[in-house]
Amino acid sequence: MVIGTAGLTTRLENDVITTNSFQKFLCRYFYLCMSLLLAALVIIGFSRTVNTNLFHGNPPRPLLLWVHGAAFSMWVVFFIVQSSLVRARQVSVHRLLGWFGATLAAVMVALGITIAIVMARFDARVLHQTFDSNAFLSIPFVDMVIFGTCIALAIYWKKRPEYHRRLILCASVAQALLPVRLFPATQA
Repeated sequence: MVIGTAGLTTRLENDVITTNSFQKFLCRYFYLCMSLLLAALVIIGFSRTVNTNLFHGNPPRPLLLWVHGAAFSMWVVFFIVQSSLVRARQVSVHRLLGWFGATLAAVMVALGITIAIVMARFDARVLHQTFDSNAFLSIPFVDMVIFGTCIALAIYWKKRPEYHRRLILCASVAQALLPVRLFPATQA
């Protein structure tokens, strides 16, 4: 009887140790893992459309779309770098680079709104697509409001990391999922 109980106790202790080590890993590396997952999702999402719609688009897309893509790519790389800096305990460098991120986020909001308007006009005038562009514009405008609000609150709560990091993650996820919703793989 004692032998059976000892074996059960050892197995339960091993399960607790495994669970605790996974929880520790998750607590330590959650935001770094999420930044890498976000980058993978962006690459997968854009790989289906960017070649036919941007690189080899016929007719060629506006130059501003390339600028928007570069800014968004910088944001994804910036998110990974910032998560890595915190994980490496380089918080002073993280804070210094944070002001670059705040500026980049402000540029992204302005670019997001501008590119939504430019592409709606491009679709209507050049591609002769017949959809209600005003209804379409509500989607990127709301996304820019959500992104901008999350970033503004993250800056406001920069001294409260539990809020700051969650808001940055929410803003980044909202930005990364916009292209997947707006530009499906079947769009030419």
